[in-house]
Amino acid sequence: MELFTQHTEATAPEGANGVLIKIKERYGFVPNLASYVAESPLVLGAVLNLSETFDKTSFTEVERQIVLLTVSMLNRCDYCKTAHTALCRLAEIDDRTLEAALALEKLPDAKLNALRDFAKALVEEKGWVDGDKVRKFLAAGYSKAQVFEAALGVALKTLTNYCNHLAGARPNPEFVALARGNKQAV
Repeated sequence: MELFTQHTEATAPEGANGVLIKIKERYGFVPNLASYVAESPLVLGAVLNLSETFDKTSFTEVERQIVLLTVSMLNRCDYCKTAHTALCRLAEIDDRTLEAALALEKLPDAKLNALRDFAKALVEEKGWVDGDKVRKFLAAGYSKAQVFEAALGVALKTLTNYCNHLAGARPNPEFVALARGNKQAV
C-alpha cells in the first residue's frame, strides 16, 4: 500500500488541479513528482513558482540544467536524475558533458565546471561556502547575482528531491525514454 496518492487534475485537492494543468502544459504530461505533491496545493504552487523563477535567472538553459542535475546527483534522487538527464538532452548538452555531470566528474567546459563545483559546494557545505570558492566562481565569469541565483536552483532542487524521496516517486516513462536519447518521447 502506498502512503501517498498520485493525483490527476480530477482527483487533486482544491487549488492543485489548476497548477497540474499548468504543469501539464509545460511538459506535455503530468510528472509523477507533481502528481504526488498535489496533495499540498501550496507546495505544488511553490514548486511551480520556484521553477518558473529559476527559469528567469541569468543562467542559460544548459547552466540551469547543470545546477539542477548536480543537486539531484548529490541528493541521490533517481527521479530528478532521470528527469534532468532528459532535460539536458533537450537543452542539447553534449554526451561528454552529460556523462561527466552524471558522474560528478570534471566537465569539459571550464566555466560550466566552475558552476557545477559551486553548486556542489553549496549543497555539501550547506551554504557555508568559503570566500575562495565564491571568488573562483566569480573569476570563471559569473556575477555576484548568480551566486544567489545558484542558491535558488539548489533550494528548488532540494525541495523536489526531498518530495520525491518522501513520496517514492518513480521517473515518468517520458523522462526515461528521453534520458535514453529518444527525443520524440516528450
